[in-house]
Amino acid sequence: MVELFNNIYISLPMISSLTCGMLFSIAYGQELTRAEHKAKKILIIYFAFMILSWFYAQLYPVYEDQLKYFIPMGCFLLQASQVFLYHFICILTPVKGANLHHIKFQYIIPLLLLLVSGIFMGSFVGIQQLSDDVISTFFMPYVYASAFFSVLIYTIAGSIRIYRYKKKLIRNYGVEKGRVTRWMELWMSLRGLFTILSVFNGAWNINILWVMILLIPVQHIIIVYNMLARNYMILSFNENHTVMISGGDIISMASSNERYQAHLEISTSPILSKEELEQYYEKSKPYLNAAFKMNDLVEHFETNRTYLSGFINKTFGVNFSQYNNLWRLKEVEYLRQKTENEDKNQEELALMAGFSNPRSYWRAKKSAEENYKKEDYGN
Repeated sequence: MVELFNNIYISLPMISSLTCGMLFSIAYGQELTRAEHKAKKILIIYFAFMILSWFYAQLYPVYEDQLKYFIPMGCFLLQASQVFLYHFICILTPVKGANLHHIKFQYIIPLLLLLVSGIFMGSFVGIQQLSDDVISTFFMPYVYASAFFSVLIYTIAGSIRIYRYKKKLIRNYGVEKGRVTRWMELWMSLRGLFTILSVFNGAWNINILWVMILLIPVQHIIIVYNMLARNYMILSFNENHTVMISGGDIISMASSNERYQAHLEISTSPILSKEELEQYYEKSKPYLNAAFKMNDLVEHFETNRTYLSGFINKTFGVNFSQYNNLWRLKEVEYLRQKTENEDKNQEELALMAGFSNPRSYWRAKKSAEENYKKEDYGN
C-alpha cells in the first residue's frame, strides 16, 4: 500500500500535466483574441512535453538498458518545456510590443544541445565497453545540470518580464490593474523555491524530493485556474503605440516609453492615445449599450468623427463597429464565468454584453475567429 502511494505521489506532475492539458484542450475554442489563442496553444504543448518527460523519467529505472540511449531526447523535452513556459509568459506580458521573434532563438538552444548530446551518445554507442557500463554515469551530470539551469534561467527571465509588465500596467491603468500579476508572481516564487530545493537535493534527501514533486502540480493548478478564470490583462488587441494629434494626424510609436515621450515632446499635444481609449472602454464599458454609436464616442472625446474613425482603424486594424464587438465578445466570456449566470444561455449573455440581437453576436464571433485564424496562419 505504501509503495502504491509512493508511485502515485511521484506521478503527480505527470497526472497534473495530463489533467491540465485536457482542460485546456476542451477550453481551446473559447479564446477571444489572437493572444489568448496563442497562449492556450503554447500551454497545451508545454503540458504535452511535461507528460512525455515525466513518463520517460518513470520508465527509466525499469528500462534503463534501453532508455539510456534516449537521454539526449529526455533532456530536450525538459529544456524545451521551459522555453514553452517562458513563451507563454511573454504572450501574457507584452512589454515589447507584439514582436516575439526573439523567442525563436530560445527554441534553437535546446535543439542545438540535442544535436551535440546526440553526437556524443552516438560515439559512446560505437564503443561497446563504454556503451554497456558508462553511458548513464557519464550523462547523469548533464541531465541534472540541464534541468537545473533551464528552470533557473527561465524563472529569472520570466520574473523580470512579469515585473516590467506590472510596472507598465500600474503606469497606464493604476495600482488596481497591477494586481492581476499576483498569481504570476506567486507562480515564479514557487519556481524559485523549486530551484533552491534542487540545489540541496544532491544527496537525494527524500523529504526535499517530495516537496519538489508537490510544487509542480501546485504550479499547474495556479496556472490553469487563473487562465480559465481569465485573470490576466493583455494590454491591447494591437501593441503599437499610436496617438492622434490636432489635425487628425495619427502617429505610430515604438513600444519604448523613452522614444514615446521623446516623440511627443516634438509633436503637437495629442488629442487621444490608444491607452486613453482602452481605459475608457475598460472602466466605463460604453459597449454594453446596444445603441452606443460613433457620435457618442466623438462627443465623449470631443473630436472629429472622421479623425476618430481613422484612429481606431489604424490603431486596432478594425472599424468602430468591429472594435465594439470585440469588447462585447470579451464581456460574454466574462459573464459566462459568473455563477449567477449559470442558468442563462449564450444568446441571453450576448444581449447582456451589448449585442442588439443573437444574430449579431454569432456573426461577430464568426468574423473574429476567422480573422484571428488568418493572422495566425499568416505568421
